[in-house]
Amino acid sequence: MKNSNFGSYAVPPTLQKLIRLKEEWGGHDPFYTGLNFYLELSSFRYFNTPCDVVVFGNNGGDGIHYGFLTDFGTVDHLEHAPVVCVSPMDFDRPTKIIANDIKEFLSLLLTDEELFYNVFATEEDYRAAKQRWKEEAAVSPYGPTEEEQQQREDIRRTLRERVSLPHVENPYRHLELLARQRQERIAAGTQDLLGVVSSLAEDEVHVPYYVHKDERLDIEELKVYMVSAPAISKKALIRDIQMNFILRDEDELCKIVIQALTSLDLIDEVKRIAEGE
Repeated sequence: MKNSNFGSYAVPPTLQKLIRLKEEWGGHDPFYTGLNFYLELSSFRYFNTPCDVVVFGNNGGDGIHYGFLTDFGTVDHLEHAPVVCVSPMDFDRPTKIIANDIKEFLSLLLTDEELFYNVFATEEDYRAAKQRWKEEAAVSPYGPTEEEQQQREDIRRTLRERVSLPHVENPYRHLELLARQRQERIAAGTQDLLGVVSSLAEDEVHVPYYVHKDERLDIEELKVYMVSAPAISKKALIRDIQMNFILRDEDELCKIVIQALTSLDLIDEVKRIAEGE
């Protein structure tokens, strides 16, 4: 499957299994009934979807979608790429890492998917919310029918039989650990906390460039910066620009971003931005 979303990457084996299972189960709707998300393999992107994310699904609400984080093409195989959740309506932190890989994503999805797109102050708050949701669902007239519930259980059982999923002992603490581990790895910080993990050359120094959606950009200064800044600084700025600005509404800014990505030979990222426009 070659498209601008996957770019130079092959569809990973576990995702191939999900594609086959979707057809076996009867298409999009049964797949969603079982797993609470739709497979989305082509061009499902929002303005703040990072250009180095390969999208593979969406949950059907508020634009929330899931994808593989390639860290600007440095990941060798998507099967082992971190999985992120992009919540485009969360403008301050739209993207967060939710699993080490797709199998871990599926394991967490089956038990604690609410952690992907909600924020809780403490683990106790999360457990209380889960209990409240369970009680509300028990009396809701909009819950699944017996047939839908049986279909859901059958699909999840089949998934576990076909795909070897890891056990995550404490999902809440695991996602906290993922966030800490990411912060330890990043060499250049970004406003969404995703950061950039590339390393600096021996004689390079990261030079941050601040942007904000409510502040006017100096386009000429930005052009000079994108020519002279180290690669890691360019990547960090591109993350911040995508989080703060809708590139399809900013022609000059979009050109600067595309030129910077092209100078770094990040052609997959260029194509994803172009498709999003």
